Amino acid sequence: MKFLLTNDDGIDAPGLATLEQALTPLGDCIVVAPTVAHSGCSHQVTSHDLLKITTTGIGRYAIDGTPADCVRLGILHIVPDADWVIAGVNDGGNLGVDVYMSGTVAAAREATLLGKPAIAFSQYRRQQRVLDWPVAMSMVRRVFDDLQDRQLAPHVLWNVNFPDPVNEPPIVHCQLDPSHLPVRYEDQGGTFRYQRGNYHQRDRIPGADVDVCFSGGIAVSEVYPPWPV
Repeated sequence: MKFLLTNDDGIDAPGLATLEQALTPLGDCIVVAPTVAHSGCSHQVTSHDLLKITTTGIGRYAIDGTPADCVRLGILHIVPDADWVIAGVNDGGNLGVDVYMSGTVAAAREATLLGKPAIAFSQYRRQQRVLDWPVAMSMVRRVFDDLQDRQLAPHVLWNVNFPDPVNEPPIVHCQLDPSHLPVRYEDQGGTFRYQRGNYHQRDRIPGADVDVCFSGGIAVSEVYPPWPV
């Protein structure tokens, strides 16, 4: 088995190293990731500037572009025979409507558009603390073992969110929560500054991914494209 690994936190992010450590026993892992972090960039791609590929080690490539750029170059030029594209492990949750803003999920989405099965992994954090990446590595393996033989419709991906704190959480297949994030803007006399809401107090529908993850489960959701499949 061959994996193309990417993220939106940058090639040196501990979550990406966690992903590589989890999946290396299962096959060849080729890392194609952004040189710097692109969190929240959604499905942005580079179409008017040159993109540079820098080899940083055996099977490791840094791209001075977005996560979607990394997947495009990865599949088209670096590892076209990849069996899977896996993005993450994102430092922070990508739950519900986050999938529209997330660079991690966009990387997985780009993979499905190019015909590859894909998973986006994210680690929700309830507070600012050092994440337990070895525990996340164990959860990556558990979830991948659960998903690898399941069938998806074309252009559909799995979005996976790990809970915080973690204590042998169950894997729960659930729907994305469509509830809007808590957001507001501060009026500064004709200009407006975005004020981030309290992520942990966001609205949630019982049984949907936000509720599952906040309640201590591993939320696994199918993400569909905006057209019938």
